[in-house]
Amino acid sequence: MGREVTAARRSKPALWVVAEQLEEIYLRRWSAVGVRVRSNQGLPSSIHRFKALAVNWFIGIDGGGSHTRALIVNSAGAVMGSGEGGSSNYHTVGLSQAVRAVAEAVSEAKMQARLAGPAAGAFLGLAGVKTAADHLAFREPLAALQLVKAPQNLALDHDLRIALAGGCGEEPGLVVVSGTGAAGYGRDREGHTAQVGGWGWLIDDQGGGVWMAVQGLRAVMEAADGRGAYTRLEPALFAELGVTTHREAMQWAQRPDTARAQLAALAPVVLAAAADDEVARVIVREGARQLARVASALVARLAFAESPVTVVAAGGLLGNETYSDPFREELAKAVPRHRLVANPPPPIVGAAVLAAHLGGTPLSAQAIVSLAADYRRRRG
Repeated sequence: MGREVTAARRSKPALWVVAEQLEEIYLRRWSAVGVRVRSNQGLPSSIHRFKALAVNWFIGIDGGGSHTRALIVNSAGAVMGSGEGGSSNYHTVGLSQAVRAVAEAVSEAKMQARLAGPAAGAFLGLAGVKTAADHLAFREPLAALQLVKAPQNLALDHDLRIALAGGCGEEPGLVVVSGTGAAGYGRDREGHTAQVGGWGWLIDDQGGGVWMAVQGLRAVMEAADGRGAYTRLEPALFAELGVTTHREAMQWAQRPDTARAQLAALAPVVLAAAADDEVARVIVREGARQLARVASALVARLAFAESPVTVVAAGGLLGNETYSDPFREELAKAVPRHRLVANPPPPIVGAAVLAAHLGGTPLSAQAIVSLAADYRRRRG
């Protein structure tokens, strides 16, 4: 245990280690007389101020439809604390709840890091933030949270941007994401950006989880009518849904309270069936082709010159080999000159990278690698 603590401290600036030692002494002294002091809340303001001066620290925030994560890192790329809150997609939960989720995640991260006060920089990548009106809606509520020392060191954008930063840092490239939905985002050497896809599950998001689930259910219904071949997706999807008839499956899919996330949860069933079912294989291959089209469209819209384009494959579905393998093949056809980044760092790492850049202390490539490894180790 002692060696682990010593190793952890080597990654921190010397002044920060001194601050932590002062904090430990303070807590031990109160504990010796039977008084329990909660770290970060019961410490003297002088220790908080000393820690704030000891090192620059930054907050990266990744907000999605199901949860919001905050990550505090220092200028060496060491993780200092992390926290989690509820959904921060304000189109779904409302603005006040979205801001509350951000505040909860940041508060938990600060508690874990034993920090108080504003950070040197903060970057938020939130699902649903696309337009100028979205940015405007968050301006005052975020300012009220006092996340940063200077307002110019706080930035907000969509979650695709932090996914790209997680795989490319500040370098040019593009990201293709397949999770509940599907979309792509890229930035070229001139700083020009473009987004492709992500128009919503009802009319787009081809290659995403909801799309794949709907294709699977459609194939089952077509087979029942005799319009398509029998598929093992029928017993697999019925078992997952806990239904026994096609009508029950239809009623489940059309229920007003069936959420997109519930539909997307059926996508792994389709991927698993693709091992020995031709109908499922065709669906998976078509999804991979659609994702490759997203990458191709981004390359056409941006100026990547003649150099190979860095393509980051992100999202839960592309972490599955049954999907990532055909995506590699389709990407090779659609974008012949590319460098694929598979299994990239989580988007929250990208948010932290952008936060450090805003705070005036860009993380080195080595620090980003170290940060990603540290975060994954902590998440287990």
